[in-house]
Amino acid sequence: MNENIKYCSTFNFDSSETVAYNNPLFPAYVRYGSLSYYPDYSAISHWHPDLEFILVKRGKMTYNVNGELTELSDNNGIIINSRQIHFGFSMEHNECEFVCILLSPELLQGNKWFYENYIEWFTENTSCPYLYLTHDNWQAAILDKIDMLYDSFCNDFDRISTQELSYFELIEGFCFIMKTLYRNLPHTQQMRKRNSADIASLRNMITYIEEHYMEHITLQDISLSGICCKSRCSLLFKKYLCDTPISYLTKFRLRKSLVALLESESCITDIAYEYGFGGASYYCEIFQKYYGISPLKYKKEQLKSKKDNSLAPPCF
Repeated sequence: MNENIKYCSTFNFDSSETVAYNNPLFPAYVRYGSLSYYPDYSAISHWHPDLEFILVKRGKMTYNVNGELTELSDNNGIIINSRQIHFGFSMEHNECEFVCILLSPELLQGNKWFYENYIEWFTENTSCPYLYLTHDNWQAAILDKIDMLYDSFCNDFDRISTQELSYFELIEGFCFIMKTLYRNLPHTQQMRKRNSADIASLRNMITYIEEHYMEHITLQDISLSGICCKSRCSLLFKKYLCDTPISYLTKFRLRKSLVALLESESCITDIAYEYGFGGASYYCEIFQKYYGISPLKYKKEQLKSKKDNSLAPPCF
């Protein structure tokens, strides 16, 4: 459970997030996470082509997928489909420990006919942005498989003799999950529909913020990137992210600044200017407002926590 996990911070040509895979040459991400690592008990909303599998091991959290909220608790989980905007959080700052696995559909692209008929029916099914998993039915087998994949991959990966087998097991596990979904969910062509224009616009605005957060950007700039007016921009952020565009921008800047705060020797003033805050006093004020602690005190506590257990946050 003691994983050294970095923030995902780069983006592809289609504006999706580039996942920091365990092995850059193999598109799979397997980690154990703790919601309390995040200073506000909330991840940043993001999206990627990978399917994401979450299994809650202890505690509870709320998961937001395209603005729909789902409550997750002990031994329950969720599958987030490809290219959906999502993040986990706890408004009450409840602790939650969870397994997080991301698997790229390209792992199963060996045969075009198979992929189009047995994989894309789910990954291209925008009427199913996510699937809530419980132990009450056939979904229990998927939850057990997620748990097994984490145990197999992370606990065995340090042993040279089992590294290769871990990759086989991830692909086998992915096939098992897709087979279970195919067997138990409708998979007709009629289930598919076009991506929502709202979601497409929101993705563009989120991407604009992620690419320009170090610059001076306004609500007008954000709305133009989504090809909508300012009022429509604000409505979309409120509807799908329960936030305002400017608040989201501020939180994103804060989250990105944590890397420099924790992993560099840069002073507060340099960090403030680098991440778009305009000055040390304003940065400290905003940091205190959102995280309830000063930057330097937060750094001190996190360095102590890292020394104790080396647990860092997954991108989930």
